[in-house]
Amino acid sequence: MGEKDVEMKTPGSISEQHPGHDVASGEVWCLQLDKPFSLWSTLGISFSVTSTPLAVGTYLSVVIGVGGSPVFFYGYILAVCLDMCICASLAEMAAQYPHSSGQIYWTAKLAPRGHGRGLSYLVGWLTAAGYFFWTSAALLISSQLIWALVQICHPTFITLPWHFYVGYFAVGVFTLFPNIPFFKWYPQFLKGLVIYINAGALFVLIVLLVRAKPKQSSDYVFKAFVNQTGWPSNGVVFFLGLLPGLTAVNGFDSAAHMAEELPRPERQVPQVMFISALASAASGLPMILVYMFCITKPDNLLNPVGGQPVIQLMVDSLESFPLTVVGSLVFITCFLCASVTMMTTFSRIWWSLARDGGVPFSPFMARISGRWKVPVNSVCFSAFACILIGLLKLGSATALNAILGTAVLCIFASYAIPILCSLIGKRSGFSTAHYFNLGHVFGTVLNVISVFWICFVFVWLCFPPYIPVTTDTMNWAIVVFSVVCAISGMNWLAYSRIAFEEPKAISQ
Repeated sequence: MGEKDVEMKTPGSISEQHPGHDVASGEVWCLQLDKPFSLWSTLGISFSVTSTPLAVGTYLSVVIGVGGSPVFFYGYILAVCLDMCICASLAEMAAQYPHSSGQIYWTAKLAPRGHGRGLSYLVGWLTAAGYFFWTSAALLISSQLIWALVQICHPTFITLPWHFYVGYFAVGVFTLFPNIPFFKWYPQFLKGLVIYINAGALFVLIVLLVRAKPKQSSDYVFKAFVNQTGWPSNGVVFFLGLLPGLTAVNGFDSAAHMAEELPRPERQVPQVMFISALASAASGLPMILVYMFCITKPDNLLNPVGGQPVIQLMVDSLESFPLTVVGSLVFITCFLCASVTMMTTFSRIWWSLARDGGVPFSPFMARISGRWKVPVNSVCFSAFACILIGLLKLGSATALNAILGTAVLCIFASYAIPILCSLIGKRSGFSTAHYFNLGHVFGTVLNVISVFWICFVFVWLCFPPYIPVTTDTMNWAIVVFSVVCAISGMNWLAYSRIAFEEPKAISQ
């Protein structure tokens, strides 16, 4: 049976006499996940999920014309400062309740009596949907970067919409290899990923500062508000431009979903969450300033090579074919790695939700391969689902905006529910001693700020970025969010209403 997939049964079927074995047959029914990850390799996952110092440059595509440089800079600062309150709130939960289900389990533990099961199910679907769309966005940006490099090398080449899908498909297939056959070496690869991302960002920073001439003025960077949205109020435009900051420092729960593959997750998971968030926040700000000061031809960014303004920025500012190629390869490699780690996180969320009967075909999805020691079925499904959604029209900045917006909506909603449950319970769930203890007063303040900030952001992420609203400029994020809720509701009625059980505490 060692080389075969073994089925993870739902907690309700576990034998009380001998967990891990079927009493009738004596057959082992569950393989525990190995613990191949350390604090450093898990930090590689968490930091690369956002890849902030490099990824923040790719968000130029969603701020050009929506406030411009001032909104990019000040909006990033505002979003990051308030996002750190969310991170601290979640890190305390991860310390008190370490679990691969993350906020799904935290909701079950903190929800008012009688509501834990339904709320944890909803949070599970929101979390899975959030990382599904986030992974799709990483695949799309990787494809755009690859074709941008092709256009740099062959200026007469015309990129067609199907080209983007071919690249998207290829990257999706690529993510399977580190997550299944090469998983044995995956943790070692992750240890170097944090160094690579920062080294790559340092290279881009230096070459832009040295080569870009003339630099933009401080007025352009800090004052020159650009409003091409059609909205009459600059205040509205400012809040519409918060998406880069909200996306660049986020995904705080990614480390939590690796809890069962980590030693001492009650300490290491919150450490990774907060260190990664602080490092992302600190590294992203100087990179924004460098990108903005080094824009030499702003008009070219409206129709960038390969659909990626950051590549166009390097073409215009570096004025060097070799440096532009190397810089493009730095971005491409970064996003290929981010796609892999995103797929890791998404597959673990789907697996943990399947283990509790929360998705269709749960017994199949919850199996762990005896050969690879990973949930192969969930990994394959995660990749297939992301590849399938790529058949939609994903080549435009509006589509990228919608994908990222939906991801943030789902992720933030999954954060808000356990934090709100904690407040309703007057933080009674944190009464015992635990690592990363925020204390009753300070913890309550951070929890309240987090909930209000998420609600505030939720509203703005549903606004259309441009008016008049057409099918091309419509913000589809709230529509897709509603579809996610509808699908989860149908699955609840058809299957999980009976099959789903609240996640149980993991054994260390």
